[in-house]
Amino acid sequence: MISDQLRTPLNQDQIISLLGDSYWRVSLFESIPSTQIELVEMLKVEKLPAGTVLIADHQSAGRGRLTRTFETPPQVAVLLSTVLYPIRNTADQGWIPLIVGVAAVNAISRYCGLAPQLKWPNDLLIGELKVGGIIAEQFEDCVVVGIGINVLQEINELPVPTATSLNLESGEEVIKNREDLIAYLLKEIRSEFDAWNLAKDNVEILKKYSKISATLGKQIKLDFQNGESKESTAIGFAENGGLLISSGETIVSADLTHLRAIK
Repeated sequence: MISDQLRTPLNQDQIISLLGDSYWRVSLFESIPSTQIELVEMLKVEKLPAGTVLIADHQSAGRGRLTRTFETPPQVAVLLSTVLYPIRNTADQGWIPLIVGVAAVNAISRYCGLAPQLKWPNDLLIGELKVGGIIAEQFEDCVVVGIGINVLQEINELPVPTATSLNLESGEEVIKNREDLIAYLLKEIRSEFDAWNLAKDNVEILKKYSKISATLGKQIKLDFQNGESKESTAIGFAENGGLLISSGETIVSADLTHLRAIK
């Protein structure tokens, strides 16, 4: 199987060569509990430059939203964390994980031709199946962003029935080395983040995000950390990156489930 042939350790020198830019400071780990946890711990010791990125071939305790953890088999996924330094108003920084989502969609399209959509706030979907996720956390004057994308997994290697991989969705003949996807992803993150960071408003990112949103127009269920839940309709996105729902509220944090589209 082609996917088996591609299950080789990531090559740090190849990633650096593909990036072709001294901006990125790449550290590659064969195995690590979590790139996200490791990068935050490093920041507690010293300030790290923009472009610092940690990449793992295997994570035993990857970080998800709301303190969830997950394990990914070795040599099948793209798993990385990087540090971003926003100069925009703090109120606008809710856009950062959404910006990284736009970058990830662009990167996947360049890599294998698929066109994922984004489920607010942090999931990459192909149809209604999750192919990746994003986490972002504030640390002092920076935001640490983690991304995981399923690339080579077969059905029996996926954590839940609602997950998928690029290999399963695009066909083995399309999938290339994971190093290519990492390079596309990091380049797109830098491009999209820099454009937003230097802009004076959120008009352009709102257009980009809305165009590839899987949530807009859907009837949804929202589950909140306090145990409450509600059903509503997603009608737009707020100036701060929050989700506008038909009751008139702006949601900034919740677990979201798509129920059905509104005709």
